[in-house]
Amino acid sequence: MRELFVTLPDDPPPLPPGYLDTVLARGRRSVRRQRIGVAAAWAAVVLVMAVLVAPGVRIPVQPAAPAAKPSLPDRFAGYSILTSTVTSAPPGRAIALYGYGNGELFNMFQPLVVGADGDTYRRVDAMDERNRPSALLAPDGTRVLLGDDRGATADLILVDLTTGKRRSIPLGDPVGVRLLAWSPDGRHVAYSAAPIIRTDEFGTVNVVEAQVARTGTLRLLDLSTGRSTELPAIKPAWTASFAPDSRRLAVQVGQTAHLVDVDGREYGAVPIPRGRELAADVGWSPDGAFLATVPWLTDGPFNGTTGGDTSHGTFLWKGADIVFVPFTAGGTVPARVPDVVQLLGWRSAGSVVIATINAAGHVSLAEVQLGVGTRRTLTRFDTGSTCELGTQSCQVFDLHLATGLLTDLTVRHAGRPHRGPWPMVLNAVGGLVVLGAAFLLWRRIRTRRLRWE
Repeated sequence: MRELFVTLPDDPPPLPPGYLDTVLARGRRSVRRQRIGVAAAWAAVVLVMAVLVAPGVRIPVQPAAPAAKPSLPDRFAGYSILTSTVTSAPPGRAIALYGYGNGELFNMFQPLVVGADGDTYRRVDAMDERNRPSALLAPDGTRVLLGDDRGATADLILVDLTTGKRRSIPLGDPVGVRLLAWSPDGRHVAYSAAPIIRTDEFGTVNVVEAQVARTGTLRLLDLSTGRSTELPAIKPAWTASFAPDSRRLAVQVGQTAHLVDVDGREYGAVPIPRGRELAADVGWSPDGAFLATVPWLTDGPFNGTTGGDTSHGTFLWKGADIVFVPFTAGGTVPARVPDVVQLLGWRSAGSVVIATINAAGHVSLAEVQLGVGTRRTLTRFDTGSTCELGTQSCQVFDLHLATGLLTDLTVRHAGRPHRGPWPMVLNAVGGLVVLGAAFLLWRRIRTRRLRWE
């Protein structure tokens, strides 16, 4: 080794021109790439954490503040899988509750509420968890009450739309439940209940609805106490509607509307014409003078042998008419209202809100002036081919309005829908995409750095 060093010249050969500058530039470039790679890796980690972890943390969401007057959008927004839930982002009071979607190829139905104070859309996740049972929207639009479409249940669930919280209301022994009507003051709910004996009669569709419609006994729930009072004589309860004073209600059994008070005492009856039924939840006029009836959707109330298929949860599709029945013989009633798919509520004693459908299958809501028959379109549903990944048209079913808000209702121009934070599944997919892109970027930077070195 010493002899080798002795052979070296005293003066080293001169470096090529610009050699030192080139080496320093490459060194600086390598350091910059290393820093960029480290920064990109940390940025990817932060993004993934934000996408995957943040949705699991309940961040307080301020629901829409009540406006001076409740309003209805002039057009309902279309279907979107990006719609968040009531639990994740409480929407505030709602003007409408409805089912939306289709199930031809994929079961992609959504139970939705729409804000009464802004273009807020939320999925009612409690309904999804119970197989989307029929539900009722409180008259003031602040709560949703639901049963369970999977079978017998030991409780009802009351969802607060202003907080996202749920309250369990015990029913005692598990029973099948059909919710019938909510009193205008928000205190009482009429429902029908019966044991579920068979679960295979109709396959897996409408098992609860069909059995309870045939054998269910009327119960009155006091929401302030959580207690239910059973009325054994009112059986099988078909449809019901509370009086404007919230102390009385009409309940149809067969072709008779039994008049009872909230203490369970029956004080009268009104015959319902054959082939017709009391309009569900909204059949009692605001002035207390008459009942609104609509045709059976299928074969009407159970008569001991046939009937009992309500079809109340089916898509809005069948146009019919509203016929009014007076409480006393010879009473004056308005003329019938034609071309109605569903009676949704009353603006006044002389004005109703209805759902209607045209020849192309497009659903609209309209206000009809009784007597003169004039109608004004309030809003339309988007029923275009945006459901099931764009392969099917969207359908509307089980529609309810916040009936206590209709008197002061206005129509607003529909803006961009506010759907809340993305669902967890989509956040997870987004996180994987970000992580994959970060990995590819890191590999590219590392490969280029090794090549330069």
